[in-house]
Amino acid sequence: MMDKDKIFKLFSEGKEPNNEQTKLEIKEFMEGPYAKIGMFVKLIQNHHVFHLKLEKFLKKEQPDYNVESTKEASEFTIYGRAWSYIEQVDIDSNDDIEAIISFDKKLLNSTLKGAVKYFEDLEDYKKCAHLFAIQKLLK
Repeated sequence: MMDKDKIFKLFSEGKEPNNEQTKLEIKEFMEGPYAKIGMFVKLIQNHHVFHLKLEKFLKKEQPDYNVESTKEASEFTIYGRAWSYIEQVDIDSNDDIEAIISFDKKLLNSTLKGAVKYFEDLEDYKKCAHLFAIQKLLK
């Protein structure tokens, strides 16, 4: 399994990857399960922050604007893209299970709950089953 701390250390030190080995390590990490889980979480978390800021702005500006339809459209896009990452996490793979267990449990669990709710509302139970399986591994 790729050492995530080694990858993150590159960015915290402000270094640009300047050799082929480093670029390869970053590429391998980004194709791994920890990065896929991270992208899933980050997309959904940023989506919630965006809506809070948008709601605050719209209350202040009061434009003729359909907030609910905009929220629905952006949720469709965000959850679809987040799904494209988390669906690649194989709950039967030891590396993927290790990535799930090593991720921030509280953050991942709350994100999974929100995604399950979203896909339940769409009656997309295949996606819910995969998300539930990941939640089960967290426990």
